[in-house]
Amino acid sequence: LRKQDPRSFSVFERAVERAISHIQPSLPPTFVARFHDEAAVRRMQYRRLGQTEMIVSKISFGSAPISGMFGNVDDSITQIVEAALRNGINFIDTAYWYGHARSESILGKVLSKIPRKAYYISTKLDYARTFDFRADKVLESLMNSLKRLKLTYVDICFIQIHDADFAPQQSIILYETLQALEMARDSGKIRYIGLTGYELRKLASIIDCSAVKIDVVLTYCHGSMNDNSLGNFTYLLQKKNIGVLNGSPLSMGLLTERGPPPWHPAADFIKEACLAATHYCISKKVSISKLALSYAFEVPGTASCVVGMDNLQQVRDNIALATATSPLTDVEQRVRDRIMRRYFDRLENAGWGGVDVVTYWKRLKKLGLTALATHRHSSVESLSSTLNGLSIRSSSNSSDLRTARRARHF
Repeated sequence: LRKQDPRSFSVFERAVERAISHIQPSLPPTFVARFHDEAAVRRMQYRRLGQTEMIVSKISFGSAPISGMFGNVDDSITQIVEAALRNGINFIDTAYWYGHARSESILGKVLSKIPRKAYYISTKLDYARTFDFRADKVLESLMNSLKRLKLTYVDICFIQIHDADFAPQQSIILYETLQALEMARDSGKIRYIGLTGYELRKLASIIDCSAVKIDVVLTYCHGSMNDNSLGNFTYLLQKKNIGVLNGSPLSMGLLTERGPPPWHPAADFIKEACLAATHYCISKKVSISKLALSYAFEVPGTASCVVGMDNLQQVRDNIALATATSPLTDVEQRVRDRIMRRYFDRLENAGWGGVDVVTYWKRLKKLGLTALATHRHSSVESLSSTLNGLSIRSSSNSSDLRTARRARHF
């Protein structure tokens, strides 16, 4: 994986990307006259996702929260999803693991009342046994997802690449999983094949070795204020014409006033830096989540930012931020610059890939999360991805994980 300092993106490159993103020569292919609010759709920015035919909105709808994974959903889920789609969001991301099929099942009911042309949708494979990549299980998983979603096809089917014992799985992924998805693509059950996961190097390894065309990558927690290492990865993906989706801009709750959930695998020093930055924002009467979202929307080389939403006000606020000409006030911009310099630059993109799994499971038991701690065949990345939906509901807890970090600003 070639390293590229995110600072190396020139002022000219960033200016060109912003200028292009603001040019709206026509309405997106997903526009439906009697369904959409045309004025809202015209305010939204849309970008082509790699070499696909998908022209996706700047912000995408992450559906993990509507499954109830992080607490009760107070507003009508139908109203939440419809509000997002009517006002310009045209991409929905779901997965079996979001509430163990609950997200897919809910969307199946809600989307049955919405024109299929009005949205793109992706899902991720589930497995009879955790991360069973065999071809027959892959196709069975896909058909089950389509049944729950009440759809004849999905636009993208993602393979989740984050098992701790990665090396033995790689050959199965290359010679069974991807081959099975290519069959599904040829038969019209999916339009595009995607990879998703936390470890960027694992994704790069699959991409480099695959004989099957990978169309899209969804990665999370690497295009955020505390870790922008995605900037190094987009160079590789752009060379291969692979579309990039930026997930978890709030770093699974680190960049929120509520803080991360107890199972969050980040090291103490990462949590402490994020907590200090949050306190500084509070002292200035600024929302750190708003700063984090605005930052994630600007990551060069990404087509869309996937944001979990579970109430109408979140939908309205997030769309307003994504479509604003000047999303931050002068005060907010100064605060964001300050916390980047004071707290996040010194982290040097530290993450939690490759942590000690046994120690992590013991820590979960101490936190009282016995049910989670029994699944020892899963990796740290597996659990965090399974529970990932931009949770903003729990408080910070201890961990002592450390990995190397790299450069910061765009």
